[in-house]
Amino acid sequence: MVFTRMNAYMKTKGRLVSMSISGVLLLLLTGTASAVPILCQDASKNHMKMDDSQASSCLAAGVGNISGNPMTDDWLLNGGTAAGYSLVSKDDAANPFNIVTTQSGTTGTWSIDPSFWLTHSDGALGFKFGTGNKPDMWFIFDLVQGVSSGTWQFVNVFGRGGGLSHTNLYSSTVSVPEPGTLSLLGAGLIAFGIRRRRRKL
Repeated sequence: MVFTRMNAYMKTKGRLVSMSISGVLLLLLTGTASAVPILCQDASKNHMKMDDSQASSCLAAGVGNISGNPMTDDWLLNGGTAAGYSLVSKDDAANPFNIVTTQSGTTGTWSIDPSFWLTHSDGALGFKFGTGNKPDMWFIFDLVQGVSSGTWQFVNVFGRGGGLSHTNLYSSTVSVPEPGTLSLLGAGLIAFGIRRRRRKL
């Protein structure tokens, strides 16, 4: 009787362990296969794609140029500035966050200095392509917070040009003070409070 109960217990335990392992494997496989491309622009026009593990959405796409200058940047003039965005780095000019891009045919890679996320809570990456005799195209992706590298794909429907001209990094957040700055501010406030209290006594 004891042996039969023990045997039944071992079989049940074995099934539970097996089901648990199967569940974990299924979750792992589902997690790696769930990457979804984020489409930027209508697919009938020149468009871009980035993986949803890197970008949370396409903020905008258009014809013309994203210069980074609020007076001439087509995205900043058409909604970017109103949404609070401004240029913080550009790979062919002032580049404090070290934007680096590569291109091989219609695909490529991008990276920014991870230190960007120490001072900003959001980021938008803008790509500008030359398209030959057609107007140039630009695309703006909202980056997933903390992501500092990834891949991109440009689908050149019209087959003209297609070279990546430059990449811009935008943010709508004011730089976050570094921990040292906050500590210094805190120490100053404490000293001010102590001094004020002594005066009252």
